[in-house]
Amino acid sequence: MVGFMVEIIRLYINQTFIKCDKLDEVDKPKIQNTQHEGRQKSTIRPMKYKMEDSSFEEEPSRTRRRPPRSKNKKHTSMRGNPEGDSLYQKQPTKITAPPNTDNEDSFEVHSPKKRMKKMERDVQVVEKKTMKKKKSMYSDTDLSSLDVTDTPDTLSQISAIAPVSDVSMMTTFRNPRGRHDMTWEKAVQKARGQPDGAERSFSRKKSSKVVMMYNRPEVIREVAEGVESDKSVENIPAVANVAEEEPQPLERRKSIKVKIKRAASNAAGKLKTLKTKKQLNESRTTLGVKKRKIDESQMEEKSETKKTKLKELPFRERKKVRKMLKNNYEAIQRSKKIWEDLRRQDLSEGKKVALCDELLEMVKGNMKEFAFAHDTARVLQCLIQYGSPEQREVVYQEIKDQIVLMSKSKYAKFLVKKFLVYGPKPMKNAVIKSFHGNVRKLVRHAEASDVVELAYNDYANASQRLSLLEEFYGPSFTLFKTPDIKSLDQLLLIQPDKKEMILSNMKEALLTLIDKTILGHSMVHRIFHEFFAHAKDKMRSDMIESIREHLVPMMHTRDGARTAMYCLWYGTSKDRKIIMKSFKSHVAKICKDEFGYLALIALFDTVDDTKLVGKIVLEEIFKSLHDIAQNQHGRKVLQYLLCPRDPHFFQPDLVRILKEGDNNPHSKKDTALRYKELLTMVSPPFLQYIVDHARDLVLENASLLLVLSILNYSLGDPSEAMKAVAEIAAEPFVAGSLENQHIVEHPAGHMTLKHLIQRDRERIQAGQPVLFSQVLLRTLKDGSLKSWAACNRGCFTLLFLLEVDHPEITDTVISQLSGIRSSLKKMTFRGAQILLQKLDALSGEYKL
Repeated sequence: MVGFMVEIIRLYINQTFIKCDKLDEVDKPKIQNTQHEGRQKSTIRPMKYKMEDSSFEEEPSRTRRRPPRSKNKKHTSMRGNPEGDSLYQKQPTKITAPPNTDNEDSFEVHSPKKRMKKMERDVQVVEKKTMKKKKSMYSDTDLSSLDVTDTPDTLSQISAIAPVSDVSMMTTFRNPRGRHDMTWEKAVQKARGQPDGAERSFSRKKSSKVVMMYNRPEVIREVAEGVESDKSVENIPAVANVAEEEPQPLERRKSIKVKIKRAASNAAGKLKTLKTKKQLNESRTTLGVKKRKIDESQMEEKSETKKTKLKELPFRERKKVRKMLKNNYEAIQRSKKIWEDLRRQDLSEGKKVALCDELLEMVKGNMKEFAFAHDTARVLQCLIQYGSPEQREVVYQEIKDQIVLMSKSKYAKFLVKKFLVYGPKPMKNAVIKSFHGNVRKLVRHAEASDVVELAYNDYANASQRLSLLEEFYGPSFTLFKTPDIKSLDQLLLIQPDKKEMILSNMKEALLTLIDKTILGHSMVHRIFHEFFAHAKDKMRSDMIESIREHLVPMMHTRDGARTAMYCLWYGTSKDRKIIMKSFKSHVAKICKDEFGYLALIALFDTVDDTKLVGKIVLEEIFKSLHDIAQNQHGRKVLQYLLCPRDPHFFQPDLVRILKEGDNNPHSKKDTALRYKELLTMVSPPFLQYIVDHARDLVLENASLLLVLSILNYSLGDPSEAMKAVAEIAAEPFVAGSLENQHIVEHPAGHMTLKHLIQRDRERIQAGQPVLFSQVLLRTLKDGSLKSWAACNRGCFTLLFLLEVDHPEITDTVISQLSGIRSSLKKMTFRGAQILLQKLDALSGEYKL
């Protein structure tokens, strides 16, 4: 069988090459003629039959010129591609149809280079076997059907080519499988070309079933043989009239093995899904059947015994159910009721003792659990507050080993505070002692820091405070306490060699405490103050750089304010600037603080940039000047701007503390010049403040000294402020009036007038043009001085005017008091007697 197949293939190859050679010899001149005609007829392209691979290819004409390109590619030719240039036109490829293929309509695409290599290889192999048998096998009569005169010239002649004889095409060219070779028929079809409007794109597919049907080889064969049927050429519809589908890109042909593998995998996947779906459906059906088999009685029993879900309950009931699930639920509920009764103020002592006894018996053994809950912790607090000392001791003994842990709890920490507040002294000492070894951790804790602060600030003595602070000095002081020492100064006197070690440990511990919430505790302020008091240049400057932006929360204590003063004294100009900027929006509050005003005073003493001080600090003081002037500490700040370190207003101890910063290394400006620049900036607002609030300031004892300081020390013209005070004195005077007391008879107003009048002596010596006595006398109406002589304080005010020793003032007073000596002799109070003696002394110079 194999030998038979090989013989058939050999005969087929020989026959093919003989035909091709004859065709090339006969049709060569005709093909050249058609090439010249193709210049006029663009639809006919010459075909060349290649002997090597039995396939047709298009031979492009060499003389044909490329038409000029137009900007619009759609109109380049009469039959251009409506979808753009095709891949076939840009790079021509060779389409070959092997003679022995099962599918005659399938074509393989080969590039020109690959095709030429294959052609040369096939020719070399086949020529040697076939050339010897060409002449002996076939005669000249075999070419009768391919006469030279039958070569077609036009498209119509190509269409009218008659089918070849059965001997050459049907019988001779039969492939091993028994199918006819359609090489000639395909050549005819290709020569005819496509109708007008048809696609020539390489990626185009057959768009209609009708076109696909008439392109099949059976139909073409019948048409070529002239068989009359419904499938004739005349009945084939035009391709242009058929609606074409959208062109699809040519897909790469995959091998049969790949297709088989993919089909097998897809089939296996589908089978697997079908099996799983089948099992799932079966399980669902079986479950459904089982569910249906349950009796109605069983369903009812199941629904009755089923627990109610918490999510289905309302909020209050759900909360109640959760509480009931806890241990000691009944004891908790009863203890809370007792707590409500103990808080009543009208409860008798006997009833209170009985309730405390009952509550103690109820919470015994569960106090550790009760102490950490928000509701039961209040019950224990109430027991400590209202219980007897013995009951407090019982509670403390049960939970004394949990003091540190309770101090960190959000609710249990209040129980520790109750021990400190209501416990006896031994219990308080034991609570403070339980903090030893954990102070540094507790101070940094958000909840426990409040407990340690309460113990340190309110209930610890000097030695206990030092024992709490010693943990910041080093590990050795944590283990070995020094009960006889009460401060760091005493400790350094005894152990001076440990100063560097203590300060380095303090610095390391303090850097972890620089937090807004922790810096508010007085215990932390004390540690900072001790550090700055003993630290030297490098260590002190490093700490200032770390804490300079966090000084505001520390100024409410003495140690915190002193810490801020150290930062201002020994800080650089950059540090001082940052500290002042941190004071923004807090200046008024700092001025009114008990100790915070000291930091502002230190700022006025050290900062050389007075313009920056006026922009940041003084502007906020001017905005809240009235509120600051009404506060005793705020008035000290204003007084210091007017008369710094005046012993009339500032204690010697405060002045001694302020002198510590005079020798700081970063203040270069002269102190007197700095004070004068500040006074120049504050004088106009302060004088205007007296004009606006003269009555409130003059008739108030607390503001007396401030008014005197403003009128006596301000730079500029004080006449408007003095006139505002004089207008109050010019009001009608009625002696003994208690409702509207006159300034002359008012204690504060009388002192204001006295000091302002007495100050005129110094003004005269200083050469100041404006005197308060002159302003007052010009403002008073005639007869006002005589009415002042009706009271004791009025007589002293007249006496002060006469003691100024100014000729103009003395003449004016004596002229208005003419004829008053007789009335003064009748008065018994001390002021009238002294005024009468003064007038008698002046009687020789003036006529009275």
